[in-house]
Amino acid sequence: MRSARWMWFFALVFWWSLSGCVTGKALYLPGGLSRPPAAGPAAAAPGGPSVAVLDFTWAGSRSPEIGRDYDQVRPIVWKGAPGRSMADLIARALEEKGIPVVRVSGESEAPPGVPARVWGRVDEFRVNVKRQGSVKVEAEAYVALTIYGAGPSAPPGWRSVATSNFWYTDPLFITPEGVLRSVNSAANAVAEEAVRRLMEAGIVATPTKGFIGREGTERKP
Repeated sequence: MRSARWMWFFALVFWWSLSGCVTGKALYLPGGLSRPPAAGPAAAAPGGPSVAVLDFTWAGSRSPEIGRDYDQVRPIVWKGAPGRSMADLIARALEEKGIPVVRVSGESEAPPGVPARVWGRVDEFRVNVKRQGSVKVEAEAYVALTIYGAGPSAPPGWRSVATSNFWYTDPLFITPEGVLRSVNSAANAVAEEAVRRLMEAGIVATPTKGFIGREGTERKP
């Protein structure tokens, strides 16, 4: 009986050590956001840029805390910039469609001669971790954007909203990489939705070649 208790004790200690942080301390997410690998090469786009993607603003606070790990009672911290990171993802998603893009950072103006501009605001950028049952931990990320576009073919005052939830489940414990994967998946789903709406509104020209498909799943609430 005593040996069994010691086995449970060491198993618990091992589980705590793998979880990355001691309860009460922040869970830091490593790295930044990135696009998933393309299923094929992007179509070559002749000529100069047809759209300028400006930095998005961030409607949240300046605190790097973007959520809460309720399982281990600690804040989730990411030191990236939601506005700049989402603009980067949208620019890359446009390029994958064969649309020539120039990325405009900071307070800079779009270069002369670029016919269309895209900018916006990150309204929500958060992730929370909760235990589901006795053996699973789930990270839920939520990202919401307000997108604006202007150009020769853009409807006057055009704006749109794109949102996404994404869930990621780990057995027993959550890892910083698993939480970041949830955030990255939600952010990419929103970026792709933003590109789709920009193309539908005629703000960016639809390429003549088919767009690149991607693998992955998104679970809607």
